[in-house]
Amino acid sequence: MAEKTLTKKDLKQLFIRSNAVQSAFNFERMQAMGFEWAMIPIINKLYEKKEERIEAYKRHLGYFNSHPWTCGPIFGIVASMEERKANGEDVPEENITAIKGALMGPTAGIGDSLFWGTLRPIVAGVCAALALSGNGIAPLIFVIVMNAIHFGVQYWGVKVGYNFADQFMEKMEGFRIKAWMEAATILGLLVVGGLTATWLNISTPLTYVTGDASVALQSTLDSIIPKLLPLCCTLGVFGLLRKGKSTLWVMVAMIIVGFVLGFFGILA
Repeated sequence: MAEKTLTKKDLKQLFIRSNAVQSAFNFERMQAMGFEWAMIPIINKLYEKKEERIEAYKRHLGYFNSHPWTCGPIFGIVASMEERKANGEDVPEENITAIKGALMGPTAGIGDSLFWGTLRPIVAGVCAALALSGNGIAPLIFVIVMNAIHFGVQYWGVKVGYNFADQFMEKMEGFRIKAWMEAATILGLLVVGGLTATWLNISTPLTYVTGDASVALQSTLDSIIPKLLPLCCTLGVFGLLRKGKSTLWVMVAMIIVGFVLGFFGILA
């Protein structure tokens, strides 16, 4: 029997289809349907018998949930394992399922820290600054940059996962991923803090009288801590979210409170 080998074309197709991993998201098995859809062409090429294909379909319908930008290595590794299994190597079905379960958490953590927590706020901040200065293509720049990085990382992940399936975890440990994740988280928090102080404009027109002088309350607050009111507002929103309040609930509450305080002249 001729050896079955996945080609570059097969891996490109896997990469393209892997970007739809959340296309059939559900709360029972999360991204399982999307993972299955991406693997169908690989399974159909590697397994000729109907029974073998059905078994492969079933094992990829199990629970799967990871970051959609960094799950590329998992697709690549699984494709490599399926290829070896189809060629008669001793690759138990449990090992294929186990590698998916073992990697989906770490790759999700990397994606959340590097892309959601760091890259997106930074790119959004730069593009928002461009938009405020009158640059009409700032939203387009945001979309292009984010998707270029997204597709680049996903394609690289599929390729590396397939080529280095056995040594993938060792290579990732060599990159000191945990340290990079912590550094990215700190950087993201710094950026968000800077954006809060720069763009969140909250002030008060209230004044108070001391002796014969009338002193603006805002100037007093600025002498204590600049941007104190924006900081208090941010910490208040953070506290509400930590207590389980929904984002919509917090937004509505902010609109109502802002309207009332503005109507009575407490906030400007």
